[in-house]
Amino acid sequence: MSPTENKSSRDRDYFLSSPLGAATKAIHLGQHEAGLGQFPVPALVCNSAVLLNSIEEGREMQGNTEMENFAYQRYANPTVSILEAKFRALEHCTYSLAVNSGMTACLLVFRALLKAGDHIIVPHSIFYEVIDQLNYEASQRGIEISIIDEYAAVAFEAAIRPNTKMIFIEAPTNPAFLDINIPSLVKLCAKKNIILVVDNTFLTPVCQKPLSLGAAVTLYSITKHINGHGDVMGGMVSTNDPTLFKALKYHRESAGLILDPFSAWLTIRGLRTLPLRLKKHTDNAHAVIAMIREEFPQLEWRAVWSTKSAQANGIVSSLHTGLIAIVFPSQQAGTTFVRHLQLIRTGTTFGNIESLCYHYGSFTREGSTDLEKMGVPYGLVRISVGLEDSEDINTDIRRALRLTAQITTSTATELTP
Repeated sequence: MSPTENKSSRDRDYFLSSPLGAATKAIHLGQHEAGLGQFPVPALVCNSAVLLNSIEEGREMQGNTEMENFAYQRYANPTVSILEAKFRALEHCTYSLAVNSGMTACLLVFRALLKAGDHIIVPHSIFYEVIDQLNYEASQRGIEISIIDEYAAVAFEAAIRPNTKMIFIEAPTNPAFLDINIPSLVKLCAKKNIILVVDNTFLTPVCQKPLSLGAAVTLYSITKHINGHGDVMGGMVSTNDPTLFKALKYHRESAGLILDPFSAWLTIRGLRTLPLRLKKHTDNAHAVIAMIREEFPQLEWRAVWSTKSAQANGIVSSLHTGLIAIVFPSQQAGTTFVRHLQLIRTGTTFGNIESLCYHYGSFTREGSTDLEKMGVPYGLVRISVGLEDSEDINTDIRRALRLTAQITTSTATELTP
């Protein structure tokens, strides 16, 4: 072994074995498994297939389940594999699979791990398109669904049937920030031999680690904070269970759900600054809530760090994603507030570097999503606090809140007989 090769091996071993912090892991880990030549920017490998050097190489690549099958991009891709390795380092897990959207991650879990006649339990405030997806699975494949509106472990336990195979949650829920205690559900699922799946998009693997708490599967929309720049659509599914991983990987390959290389390459860029961005999101969100508590104490607010089970779920107030909500007393007030924001724009996503808001009540059409059934107040405005200067964010929110108060007060006076 040459001195250069020996140093590369020592350096790689250091990065793989040392107890490094989250920011260091996000910057370094994942690339070194492929060799130090990947540093500092991993290669973007776009080819849909590779030319095989021999029949024997092809036979080995196709038949050896212990190695990545780079023969065809539907199975694996070097750039995607680096993203998955970096994600495993942050999640402290054994397996991660990148797919082409967060909703694809949900569908992968349902299709790979549930069969006809299986029963799944979900909370009513879960993202409405997940409910839509499950309703389709129920009509087409015979999956049975229970949607519950109380989230204590006893409520989940009361909904369990002999054929219950999975409990699927968001913690907290999106967009209502309703509380769910992960450790209590871990105990329940272990006792009943049920797969606990946690959509951890709201908090990322840096701020909440459901697999470390005992969940069987986590999934993410990497479109949000994980990429963070608003230019990628993607998802991730992680587990420590080799049997579940085998089923998930087989279905991803057969259905062609793998993330494309360019999106993976962009997400690697975003992932390397994730802990640093999350700290700034956190600081800015705390500044917003401090302003609201001091200047608008009558307003109800919610946040990812303020739920009853936040501490039990491993969320600390000093590091989270900065997601908050202001709950106005009416749909009209929420709409008025959003109309008067100037810096903060309306967007259907969250987790970007720029601040974004979304008011479900403003976009709900008659006969479509029923917010009351989801447990979402019509006056709730979700705010994804971005990375701008905190005083600029506060100035924008303060101005909109004052104008909303003036307009709603004058309207109420006009309506008074």
